[in-house]
Amino acid sequence: MKFLLRDFSTFILSILIFILIIYFSINSLIQKPLEIINFIDSEINEDFEVEITNNLEDINNFFKEYQFIESHLLKRKNNEINIKINLKRAFAINNFTKEVIFIDNTKAPINYFKLNYLDSINLEDISKNSIHINNYLNEHYLSLSTFFDIIQIEYVDNRRYNLVLSNGRIVMLPKMIDTKLISFIKNNIDLINKNTNYEEFLDFRNFHNKTIRLK
Repeated sequence: MKFLLRDFSTFILSILIFILIIYFSINSLIQKPLEIINFIDSEINEDFEVEITNNLEDINNFFKEYQFIESHLLKRKNNEINIKINLKRAFAINNFTKEVIFIDNTKAPINYFKLNYLDSINLEDISKNSIHINNYLNEHYLSLSTFFDIIQIEYVDNRRYNLVLSNGRIVMLPKMIDTKLISFIKNNIDLINKNTNYEEFLDFRNFHNKTIRLK
């Protein structure tokens, strides 16, 4: 009889402890407000946002792993957290390698970003391996884009570039893109466009040897 009474008391005590644990857990959840996390004007996809959310306590070190993020701002107000992420300027998207190439040669998988952000990248890199932006291209691409309506770019033999224009023509650039080339194009672009032989490509590969080909 004593053993039965002791077992019953132990059972009742266990039930009471369990009920108290449940009570305090629920009470703690009720008293602690849920955090609301907002991503402001976000260009990254939802899966990456969740990953960021899970690393808020060490967010600075977390972002060091993602060099395409130029800066971030995190503001807390009551139970609300607002996160603003600024990306580096995108240069092109490569659909073979599934990467976005940024202006400083940083690369990132396209699955980090929302579709509307990817669609906003106007230049397509058609290289087999993601393009490397050398100093020549970095310095003169803006000028080239004012002369030509460029929609695609290809890095050829790891040394020079081809530009594919919206009309399907190809501009073959020399290895060295310099002010002489830019000045020549600026002074002759109207004449080049009117040339009836210019239907497929404009070959500047031997420009510095004073040779230009049209087809």
